[in-house]
Amino acid sequence: MIYLDNPATSWPKPPQVKDAMNKFMEEVGANPGRSGHLLSIEAARIVYGAREALSVLFHVKDSSRIVFTMNATESINLALKGLLRPKDHVITSSMEHNSVMRPLRELEKNGVELSIISCSKEGILNPRDMEKGIKSNTKMVVLNHASNVTGTLLPVQEVALITRRHDLLLLVDAAQTAGVYPIDVERDAIDLLAFTGHKSLFGPQGTGGLVIGERVNEKEMVPLKQGGTGSRSEFEEQPDFLPDRFESGTPNGVGIAGLLAGVQFILGKGVEQIRQNESTLIEKTHDGVKKNPSSEILWS
Repeated sequence: MIYLDNPATSWPKPPQVKDAMNKFMEEVGANPGRSGHLLSIEAARIVYGAREALSVLFHVKDSSRIVFTMNATESINLALKGLLRPKDHVITSSMEHNSVMRPLRELEKNGVELSIISCSKEGILNPRDMEKGIKSNTKMVVLNHASNVTGTLLPVQEVALITRRHDLLLLVDAAQTAGVYPIDVERDAIDLLAFTGHKSLFGPQGTGGLVIGERVNEKEMVPLKQGGTGSRSEFEEQPDFLPDRFESGTPNGVGIAGLLAGVQFILGKGVEQIRQNESTLIEKTHDGVKKNPSSEILWS
């Protein structure tokens, strides 16, 4: 069997991902940050290591501003529902995944104003059209980095220049690009980056995160949930510092161990090299299909 469903989830994973998860279950297994014994400390070290590795990959200065979630969908919900209030205006594109559109439609029912900028039939967005949609109450622009349907890359850097010029927040859905396309949150002026672990980061399902940029005031951002964090346990109020403010409950330690191994694999290979290898395979597949007289190519 040749597996080609990587936009849904990558498979098979690098062998070291499975090895890291097995090692966590067999040799660590403890709850990270919840106790003072050696195994809990080791589990916390693994979680910290994953945060640090992701900060290198995405060029994040402060790794504590990377919050772990279950997937990009949870990250997007956290960003949208945590920051948007009734009467705020948000702009997005017609190429967005339901992970963006459904929470936006729900927020629209509660008084958030939504504008959807149309793209071309090829999925191309004109940044000027996005800028024309800005209003006095616009707070955020939400943009898919790459479509899971067409593969079209949207002009994140061009839109970022517009959002900075108008003092707006930019949330980027990097579910399809994290790990296979260079992302620099500083250079690209991304305020919020939602990513999943189980696609091109080669981690297991049930892992992901949200990068919260320094222009975002996390104390004004409402968590999706409250609960135990392993910190400030003597207080009944949720901690107001990162990442604990948004990481209630026992984390997916074994999954994060696998995610760390996946990110380390990417950093070792290099994103550019991975992207070049992928492009080469796509070209070979395209050429091979073209040579088959019984096949029909619906893309080029």
